[in-house]
Amino acid sequence: MRADALAFGFDSVGVTSPDRLDPAIGARLDAFLADGRHGDMDWLATHSARRRHPSALWPEARSIVMLGASYAPGRDPLAVLAEPLRAAISVYAQGRDYHDVLKSRLKRIARLLAGRTGAEVKVFVD
Repeated sequence: MRADALAFGFDSVGVTSPDRLDPAIGARLDAFLADGRHGDMDWLATHSARRRHPSALWPEARSIVMLGASYAPGRDPLAVLAEPLRAAISVYAQGRDYHDVLKSRLKRIARLLAGRTGAEVKVFVD
């Protein structure tokens, strides 16, 4: 599976079980929200209960496959800051919505896993 994930453009792969995750995940999310670090992403606060722990999204989950992909450009994204007449746009906002890009790749990996193991799979981005 690791080779498949790398072939689909992921940079990192990890597998764990829900009970092995740090129980402080929810507390860190609460602190993040309380500090207002979510900006105008009100949906993050509105749906925080579902984001406190993966088991809140899917209680039946027995394994978690975590995949990471970098969207870093091949150039220095901060160089534009030295040019006051140019606008600086966040790297993640310059291309296609990463949710769509990653979800497509995740679905391909999920189909492979389901086909090989017969397991039920669900895909989540973020």
